[in-house]
Amino acid sequence: MRIRWIFPVMVAGTISLGVPSLQAKEKIHQSEARELVKQGEMLSLDDLLAQHGERLAGHLLDVELEREHGRLVYEIEVLGEDGQVREFEIDARSGELLKQKLED
Repeated sequence: MRIRWIFPVMVAGTISLGVPSLQAKEKIHQSEARELVKQGEMLSLDDLLAQHGERLAGHLLDVELEREHGRLVYEIEVLGEDGQVREFEIDARSGELLKQKLED
């Protein structure tokens, strides 16, 4: 009975270990982000906020920096002056707006 229990747990553990490698997103740590900015590989958050000041007007709720399919992307969540929460995806190297959506 004990062998039957261990085997499914080992298989499930092996499968779940493989799942992160299938994900296309990788969070970037703050220290790595500072180094990338210093090397000129990406824009700082201040530069991005200045570039998109009107679009990102309101209360900054959350900022994440991720590597998605090899591209550095800022995900920025803002509570706008109109009371709507919006999420923006912005290319961290160029500052190009990639996606914008209203949160539910």
